[in-house]
Amino acid sequence: MLTKVFIICFLPVFVSWWLFQTCCRMLRIARLIGAKRASYSKPPPKGPRLTDFPVELLEHIISFLPLSDRKSASLVCRLWNEVAFSRRFLRNVALKLTKSRRRCQCNHLQRSIRRYRNVFISFGWVTCCEYDFVMITEVLDRFGEGLDSFHCMTNLTEEQLWTVMSRAPNLQQLVVGWDDKAVNQLGLNFPVLKHLTDLGSLGNVLKIPSLNVPKLVHLSANFTKRTDAEASMAALHRLGQQLKSLELFSTEYFIPISKLQFPNVRVLKLKGNICEAASDCALGRFFAGFRILKEAKLYFDVKVSVLEIITKTHPEIEKLHFENFPLKLHSFRLLSQLSYLKNLSIVGSIESRISLKCKPLVKVEKFCLELYNLMTSMSGEASVIRSFRKLLPNVTDMSIILTEHNTPKCVLEHVCRNFPHLKKLTITSDHKYCQISSLEALRHLDCLEELTLKCIHTTMSLMLPNKCLRRLTIDDCPLLIDEDLLMLSESYPNLKYLELAWWRSTQVTSWGVEEFRSRLTDCVVHCVQYAISFMEDIRTTSEARRLIYSHFAELLHPQV
Repeated sequence: MLTKVFIICFLPVFVSWWLFQTCCRMLRIARLIGAKRASYSKPPPKGPRLTDFPVELLEHIISFLPLSDRKSASLVCRLWNEVAFSRRFLRNVALKLTKSRRRCQCNHLQRSIRRYRNVFISFGWVTCCEYDFVMITEVLDRFGEGLDSFHCMTNLTEEQLWTVMSRAPNLQQLVVGWDDKAVNQLGLNFPVLKHLTDLGSLGNVLKIPSLNVPKLVHLSANFTKRTDAEASMAALHRLGQQLKSLELFSTEYFIPISKLQFPNVRVLKLKGNICEAASDCALGRFFAGFRILKEAKLYFDVKVSVLEIITKTHPEIEKLHFENFPLKLHSFRLLSQLSYLKNLSIVGSIESRISLKCKPLVKVEKFCLELYNLMTSMSGEASVIRSFRKLLPNVTDMSIILTEHNTPKCVLEHVCRNFPHLKKLTITSDHKYCQISSLEALRHLDCLEELTLKCIHTTMSLMLPNKCLRRLTIDDCPLLIDEDLLMLSESYPNLKYLELAWWRSTQVTSWGVEEFRSRLTDCVVHCVQYAISFMEDIRTTSEARRLIYSHFAELLHPQV
């Protein structure tokens, strides 16, 4: 009885006391934890944060990053995303739409905040169907106001072309094909043409009756039919006085070239058979029509008589590219008349016994060479390269394009031995596989600052140390591993830019890239991994990139 009374009277008091003590204990523990956290917390930084900087300063900082690192920086926050892909940085970036994944690409673009300035569309060479043009319209509705250039590798009808121009009123560059079956049926005007400074015609565009382009200074025209060429003559005559850059391609000799006059053109590119059947007198009148021609690129077999006309009428040329099969001594003697020539590019065949005994081109600093018949002997290759050395004593920038007729190791050895003062060297292969078993020839280039290997199969263990090297680009690195990157950091301690491209077989990890960056903190690293399985059918690097990028909705394409 007493026990029950005790429990009833004192149990509530005991429970209340226990709860009070427990609460006090928990409160003391919370205060201790808070005090400890406060002791470990760092004081806020006194200086400004990156997010406090003006947008202009952030753009200047991010401008030093390559495209891959800029994409990583865009993931930090919304502000950085807007800055990393602002209108300034998208000037040399193009959005490419392909036929394989059209709807997927458009859906992706609806979520993108990037404001592209350049659009490239490739839906095939036939006339654009209504289904495809709906997608083009969606892209133009989203980016049309800010578009600077529009490239469409598909023929458009007159109405479709008018729709494109009405949705992109600020276009400055237009490359498009035009289906002329409906010419003059609608009678539409194209006021946006008045703003164009660059026009590329894949066919028939110059036949537009209302073609009025007062600001046009760059023109590229392709002619595959005689009717198209003849119908475009009137436009070429009207535009002749205002053009500063001209590119003409023709599959046959459709245009009487002697009737064309472009007095203010400073950059000229001729391709195909546009000059094939022209007489020397007609060519003389054509080239005499240019007042000051600074750059000439002739992508056809140039006869000696044509080269003589060019060198005689325009000794002020600074950049020249021509093809000649075979190259003759008289061609090089004609080049000596170009006293201002600084950039020379030659494609052709040459006899190993030739001796280039002519006046040296002392002002040429950049030289590109592509020869097709050096598969003779080591002495023959050495003789040809030695002759070019005497002809071009001051070359510091050289590009060598290896063909299947060359021996890569021997050509590289002779080039490096005869041009030891090179500061920039580019080696490219035009065929599927080009294996260089040894790069020991680079030991002769003590002043080399930039090295580029394109479509050249080699291994990193063959790269010789060079303290002067600043830029290194290697496209196609089979079996690349992390240790190779670390070896490069030791071989090139002053490297400022590294670009590597490899296939799936490469075992480079993010750890290897980060470790390389930690060793060379001032070096910009740009790594590209090709992730497609049909590389065996690709012949050149440019074709590889086109096939790779066609599988992505957004193509980041810097203009060369």
